[in-house]
Amino acid sequence: MASRHDERVANIRRARALPWFRYGYIPPEKDLDVKDDSSGFRDVLRLFLRSWPYIRPQLLGNWFRPKLGTENRVADTIASEGFHFYYAPFLLLLLAIAGPFLGIVEASYKWPYALLYVPAGTLCAGMFGMAFGKKDIQFWATILTVLSGVAINLVATYVIDGIADGVYAVVLTVAAIFGWIVQFRMVDFQFEYRIRVSTHLVYFYAIQFTQRFIGLGLGLITADLLNQNLLQGEPIAPGLAEFLGVPEWAQGTIEEMTKEQRIELLWLYLKIIITFYLVQFPINIFNGYYNIWIMQRINQDLRVALVERWHQLSMNYHSDHRTGDSIFRIYQDSSQVTVVIGHLINLTISVFSYFSCVGLVMLLDIWIGLMAGLILIPGFMWAAYAMPRVRVRSLVYRAASSDVTSTVQEAFSAIRLIKSFNNTAKAQERLERDSIISFNAAYRIRSLIAVVTIFMFTITATFMITGEFLMAWWAYQEEPTFATDLIALVGVSFVVWNLASFEWTKGEFRGAANNTRGILRNWMTAQDMAMGLRRVFNILDIEPDVLDEPDAVPFEEFKQEIEFKDINFHYQPDRPVLSDVNLTAKPGTITAVIGPTGSGKSSLMALLLRLFDPQGGQISIDGKDLREYQVATLRRNISIALQENVLFAMSVRNNITYVSPNATAKQIDDAVRVSGMADYVAGLPNGLDTILSDRGGKLSSGQRQRLSIARAVVKDTPILVLDEPTAALDAATEHLVMDNLAEWGVGRAIFVITHRISTIRRADNIVYLDGGRILESGTHEELMQVPDGHYRGFVETELNLTNG
Repeated sequence: MASRHDERVANIRRARALPWFRYGYIPPEKDLDVKDDSSGFRDVLRLFLRSWPYIRPQLLGNWFRPKLGTENRVADTIASEGFHFYYAPFLLLLLAIAGPFLGIVEASYKWPYALLYVPAGTLCAGMFGMAFGKKDIQFWATILTVLSGVAINLVATYVIDGIADGVYAVVLTVAAIFGWIVQFRMVDFQFEYRIRVSTHLVYFYAIQFTQRFIGLGLGLITADLLNQNLLQGEPIAPGLAEFLGVPEWAQGTIEEMTKEQRIELLWLYLKIIITFYLVQFPINIFNGYYNIWIMQRINQDLRVALVERWHQLSMNYHSDHRTGDSIFRIYQDSSQVTVVIGHLINLTISVFSYFSCVGLVMLLDIWIGLMAGLILIPGFMWAAYAMPRVRVRSLVYRAASSDVTSTVQEAFSAIRLIKSFNNTAKAQERLERDSIISFNAAYRIRSLIAVVTIFMFTITATFMITGEFLMAWWAYQEEPTFATDLIALVGVSFVVWNLASFEWTKGEFRGAANNTRGILRNWMTAQDMAMGLRRVFNILDIEPDVLDEPDAVPFEEFKQEIEFKDINFHYQPDRPVLSDVNLTAKPGTITAVIGPTGSGKSSLMALLLRLFDPQGGQISIDGKDLREYQVATLRRNISIALQENVLFAMSVRNNITYVSPNATAKQIDDAVRVSGMADYVAGLPNGLDTILSDRGGKLSSGQRQRLSIARAVVKDTPILVLDEPTAALDAATEHLVMDNLAEWGVGRAIFVITHRISTIRRADNIVYLDGGRILESGTHEELMQVPDGHYRGFVETELNLTNG
């Protein structure tokens, strides 16, 4: 009955924690207000730009050079290393002039050819700026080149009749791209060239915009065919009839299409639609896969950089931050770079689609076009209100989610403790509390996004209803459209408002409205993603406390001595950990570091590994300061057996060779022997290949400790640090292990942190540390002769406790 009652109470508590009609509770210390927003429009843009190093490889690609293959580095933005494309602007200018000069396209500045030659001229100017300009000029010249390339293809495809102008535009575009892709140089009178490859984002954008071009053209054609020719039987516009290969059905040739002609045209119409679908279907499938592939490559680069920096951070950082928070940032927040890029790609496409829609609608009526353009104004006003709130709510949600991850990680790590003290209810309650806070934070940001979306839908719907009413009225009155002369050149029947122009313009007008909502939605969602990126870059911005000096050298061997000289160290300025510590250790010696809990023993060894650097004094090996050695090579030559005995869910062999994966069979066997593991390994079902449970959970403390010692020994380094190596071993095993270590340690320096008298007695030098100071130093016999000595008192206390 009690358990059923407890469950009922728990269910009531959970139900009340998730309210229906209001925001759930978030503790004030975990909440943020809009005034706490420190990321304006420019800050968000900077966050996106900071993603550039991870986007850059997918945009700029790599250089391929004959005989050398593809270089394993990111290609340059424009040119470098003596390579250039000076030929490209001259080639482009020559082709631009050759088109009209040779009569390929009409040599006239009359309408509409001016629309073709203006972007052709700016395309050439942009290429000259890219090839010969300075860095700032190159940036703007690149933008001009891209926009000019888009413009010239738009004009050639939709404004000017015929194929020649389209070929002319494509040739100029290919020539411009060729200059960016293929570069040359001369070295010792030898001609060399390189080719830019793997520019995946460029390929992806090219596919997207090509689809948009084709879709726009198809929309014009099918709207005219369906509404004017098929439904009303009107003759086909001359340009369109010529394009379809049925000039005999053109206006001016026939008065009205017969039933047989309309049936034949219907089959032609269906062939066009089906062909377009069959072409688009595999492209859309490929695009989806290609997009995910590119995004995952970018995410992988950022995640690897984040983990690399996380490993470089000092132990101070790791001590002050919950592990679950780091896990959430590395796994979840880092993935936001791909979401952001995806939204930016969609945002770019939406902006392009929006302005193309507005521009095309303006051709039919300038007022409708202005109306489509004015939709942005309430969108921007609403965005100014919503974006700061999205950002602060996103930060609260991500911090709350990190807390949930940390709580789960801590609960799993402490599962033995929780079960031993019958504390599962408390652990469950803590998880529920953090989970509810995370849910409430997520609900707040999602509800805000929903409100903004609904509001923008209402605004755009109002504009759409008004615009469509006007278009329907003009179609009823058969009013002439705005740019009649230009539309006539396109070859469709939109010179007056009719059913075809109404249906097509309505679709484009709605497209403009939907793109407005898309722009706002993508930008708003990008704010949320940007806050995840900010949490990632916060870690990347932390400079590691321990860094290699510019002239650091590799640490290769240990010959003379290790010296701690006048060492002073603290984690917090007002709480010294080590003060004026002096200590030396020579090859072939064992140094025991003892003292009460909190005396600084582990910190002293952490300084030797350069997990921290001392604030005062110097640690040297063979007379050279540790800072003069490369950190990686220093740690590579120091083994450590931790008191924590961290094991992994892999085989015993793999646990032993975790820090030395290339260890030979003999080295592994020696490590097993030295650590006294031989009898234990012999009793395992698969010997060294036996798989351990998660974190070695089924091993005894002694077995875990011996495996940790074996891991340190197999590394075969000149310096060994053992932190409480025999605390969990029985007397006989301890005696065996210490004898083996003494034999193995010939020529090596061994440091032992321990409280076991039997282990301490074997040391060549015993250091008694208390309050961060070395109070006594010497052999066991020497220190036992000191009247009222600290070490002597320690030994007598330990012996009394043991005998008692």
